[in-house]
Amino acid sequence: MKLLLRLAGLIAVAVLAGGAMLARLPRSSGLSASFVTLTEQLQAAMTANWLAFALGQVLIAASGVLPASMLAMVAGASFGFGWGLAISIACTMFGGWVAFALSRTVLRGWVQNWIRRSPLADRFDNAISEESWRFVLLLRISPVMPFALTSYGLGLTRIGQRDFLLGTLASLPALVGYVAMGALGRMGMAMIGSPTSPLGFLMIALGLGAVAYALLRVKAVLQRVAEA
Repeated sequence: MKLLLRLAGLIAVAVLAGGAMLARLPRSSGLSASFVTLTEQLQAAMTANWLAFALGQVLIAASGVLPASMLAMVAGASFGFGWGLAISIACTMFGGWVAFALSRTVLRGWVQNWIRRSPLADRFDNAISEESWRFVLLLRISPVMPFALTSYGLGLTRIGQRDFLLGTLASLPALVGYVAMGALGRMGMAMIGSPTSPLGFLMIALGLGAVAYALLRVKAVLQRVAEA
């Protein structure tokens, strides 16, 4: 089921991006005109059913069945930059909170039982909670970190809900970039979102840098735990 959903999402993005590029070709081409018409119909259908799209984006942000970046690009291509960004921010933040809350209420009890049996794990959990929103920010600022998996992982720690939401705001710059890519693709400029473009290289470099710094912070936390 998950594989089918992933394939459906990839096909939708491919149709939107490909159709947007074909829109730049002469309309005299029957094949181009057919793809353009299909793309316009798909965009119109999603725009008319924005509530269903928003619900789908919440579910994906909470489950991780598809990359959150993919839905952000589809939102930009379907609704334009302004509305696409508004929908993506609201749905991504809410979906992340749902995953955090599920992890905190369903799985946290099992983790607490394990922590009570391991003093080292208890000290590590305390040290992570002391980092609070700063630790969440370092994980969220990187677009290469799985959004839903990070939400579930943070739900297993003692980091509070307020710090979780505050740190999750760091994911918004990357979200803006993905929505912009989708909106530009709608105008026939999807090439800017290519991984080989300067923008693509910059986002990847920033993401890897944030992950590396987060790992250094985890190492420092582990050292404090070992010395305690």
